[in-house]
Amino acid sequence: MKLTLLCLIAGLSLACIPSEADIRRDVVAQLAANPSTASLGLSVSAENRVVYLTGKTATKEEQQRAIDLARAVRGVKLVVNQMWINNAALADKVKAAITADAVVGNIPIEVDANEGAVRLMSDQTNRDERARLVQIASAVEGVQRVEDQMK
Repeated sequence: MKLTLLCLIAGLSLACIPSEADIRRDVVAQLAANPSTASLGLSVSAENRVVYLTGKTATKEEQQRAIDLARAVRGVKLVVNQMWINNAALADKVKAAITADAVVGNIPIEVDANEGAVRLMSDQTNRDERARLVQIASAVEGVQRVEDQMK
């Protein structure tokens, strides 16, 4: 009798654990329902009850609010912060420096900046152009590191 009761309780407990899809859906809903995170457009994924938040924010406070909301969702055991703090001013300085260059100034490129780290993204570069773009970005005041995600 006791064994049957324990098995029933264990079975019900496992049935109460939300699926990965449920957790992801609930976190997305939490973020969308909150005025401070609704417009951020963060990406949410869940694996083994761990939630991964990815995307750009303007402040650490926005990131912390998103993390707190995700943690509050039933079934979440951990939240991993993969968000960037968008440093638009630094990104604009890097874009301006690239545009001013006669050799690579016309290459379509996307620039993100997270504090002092700059990420360069383009699918229309060759090896020499990538090296030049990294060199230009590295020379901009305030850039501490350049991440080359160009092809």
